[in-house]
Amino acid sequence: MHLPPLDVAVYPVVAMNHGRHISRSARAGSAVSSISSSSSASSPTCAPSADFSGIQRAIQSVFRSSKITVRKAERLPGRLHQVYRAQLADGSIFVLKCPPHVSSRALRHEKHGLETELKTLRYLREYRQGQLPVPEVYQYQEHGGVLGSPFLLMSFVQGRKLAEMLTYLSAHERTTIDRTLGAYMRIITMLNAQQFGMTHTVFANKGSGSWREAFRALLESALRDCEDMLITLPYDSIRYYVEQHLHTLDEVQTPCMVAMDMCDPQSVLVDEQTKKVTGLVGFSNVIWGDPLMNEAIATGSDAFFEGYGERPPRSPGLHARQLIYAIYRATVQIASLNHRPQPRVNDTDARRSMTFAVNRLAALK
Repeated sequence: MHLPPLDVAVYPVVAMNHGRHISRSARAGSAVSSISSSSSASSPTCAPSADFSGIQRAIQSVFRSSKITVRKAERLPGRLHQVYRAQLADGSIFVLKCPPHVSSRALRHEKHGLETELKTLRYLREYRQGQLPVPEVYQYQEHGGVLGSPFLLMSFVQGRKLAEMLTYLSAHERTTIDRTLGAYMRIITMLNAQQFGMTHTVFANKGSGSWREAFRALLESALRDCEDMLITLPYDSIRYYVEQHLHTLDEVQTPCMVAMDMCDPQSVLVDEQTKKVTGLVGFSNVIWGDPLMNEAIATGSDAFFEGYGERPPRSPGLHARQLIYAIYRATVQIASLNHRPQPRVNDTDARRSMTFAVNRLAALK
């Protein structure tokens, strides 16, 4: 079970007549990602909080039955999206994911998060059916309908975030989890597309013909997020040294699926008893490009690569690519922490990582 989140808002149980409910088969699935993301460009990018009656009407509209009874709904913690866990009178559990609250600011790469999650999860269901413990999407309403804003209705799996379990895991249990995540990552990175770039552009056939071009746009987007907030960074140095080595990205000729947050401890669900991975989340930030972009592959343990099957192949530009991607990840993290400050969290580590990567990149011949 999920531990009760700190900011949970449990609505009162509402007595309603029991009617026809969703079949038991609808219970199977995985937990929804709590990773930051946003709605598609054609939809509202923020929304007010959903209330109990709105959640019930949304689920009733999806399954086209006014007799469905939501017994309890609670707000789950999330970095950006509004995520709700809804339990029906028959015990079925669903997850409703809505755009960020009106008070939240989305970064440029987060503005298509709901659309990205929808397309990615359906793609994985179609091409990797049964191979990955990912959520099942029941419906995506782009314009919101009864809620007045877009939402995803997905399946839910019981499990606890790996981030909450780390201190309780033995070395053997952690090794097993790393090996499992490596195997899952391999399954995902074996999926290819015809173009490079963010998922919503690739699926619209508006992606880039080269990884160099696509990545340059991604990095510039992240830098502009920081500039919008007047964040002090070595912008000129970053742009100059990355551009000097951007040709190394031409080594990447195949657009692979890169789920940027998939192995983040906040995005992995683990069974409290068996310590096995029960769910993978974090599919609102998916890029088609170089698998090395994912930090799990860049810094994976021996056990992770046992599951993955191989380490990144050596190439003349491998080290430069690793440093360039480290700069990108640090830039995104700094932008996120400054746009949406968190208690007892600052960007010191991200700045340290950025400084190290920029200096090492500058030293490369």
